[in-house]
Amino acid sequence: MGLLLVIILVIVGMVLMEVNHVSPSNQNRFRVIGLTTVIALFGYLMPLMAANRVMRDHPDWVKKSGIRAKIPLPMAWHVKRLCVLGAGLLVIGVGFASSFKPQVQQTNVQDQIDIIQMDNELEREQKVDQVLDTITPEDKKSE
Repeated sequence: MGLLLVIILVIVGMVLMEVNHVSPSNQNRFRVIGLTTVIALFGYLMPLMAANRVMRDHPDWVKKSGIRAKIPLPMAWHVKRLCVLGAGLLVIGVGFASSFKPQVQQTNVQDQIDIIQMDNELEREQKVDQVLDTITPEDKKSE
């Protein structure tokens, strides 16, 4: 269940980065961190299989408690399981927080309007200069 949670968080992080237009380098960095963590957590499946083996070796525990079987596993096993999942979630969380930097336009609406107005003024001045340049040589010829 914990491994599934980590995989879901990696996928959600990738989708959020894609939707919020995070730079491709940061997206790739998070993908590598996430996939490496998920692959590393596959090593965690071996202790889970050991817990399943305990259930198979002691079917009387399952018969007594039914579907909600309480398997008496040592406390150290539970602590290790929580540490592994906690470390995996921490790596994913820190990796996402450090890589999630949406690209935002640096100019606001008023700046864009000012830039467009300045461009229009420059174009008008250039057109006036062109007209003056074409008129002036003819005037010089007539003199």
